[in-house]
Amino acid sequence: MRGLVVSDRHPYLFSVGEDKMVKCWDLEYNKVVRDYHGHLSGVFCVSLHPTLDVLCTGGRDSTVRVWDIRTKNQIHALTGHEGTVAIIITGSTDPQIISGSHDCKVKLWDLAEGKVQSTITNHKKSVRALCKSGIQERTFASASTDNIKKWVEKDGSFLHNFSMNRKNHVVNALACNSDGVMVSCGDNGTMN
Repeated sequence: MRGLVVSDRHPYLFSVGEDKMVKCWDLEYNKVVRDYHGHLSGVFCVSLHPTLDVLCTGGRDSTVRVWDIRTKNQIHALTGHEGTVAIIITGSTDPQIISGSHDCKVKLWDLAEGKVQSTITNHKKSVRALCKSGIQERTFASASTDNIKKWVEKDGSFLHNFSMNRKNHVVNALACNSDGVMVSCGDNGTMN
């Protein structure tokens, strides 16, 4: 198992894993009710759109796949990354999908058009974590071994680097609360 997400609007849990499987679990009946097929190798990340019945997945096949959760139909196969898609976040305003990859890039996607809006190439190492860092200010953060960076959500404009007291370790997770306090977790067991 590589990723889980629970729906705020339906009694569903979605899981993804190394076995190329994307599954929808009905939490009321505790069973799988849908499978989504299309990834060519392990699936590493999953995100639910906050207002649409749309699921986004990414993995080792370097593709972000967008699914209709009800029909199981693949809406888009978003290509352009050159490495494993490690993290996806979704939002209700453009860009509706943001993905980070082992190719050291962050891509901002237009969900309606099914194409990339912009590509951020400022990281020198794999991007493994993303989070929306300011609801009011519409920003997000991306994390890599080299740094944590803050961006304008609309167009991917660079804002600043976060100062980090650490030796090179991989940041595997980022989270931010409604007050704008962000936490990063690294593969060496540290939290900042």
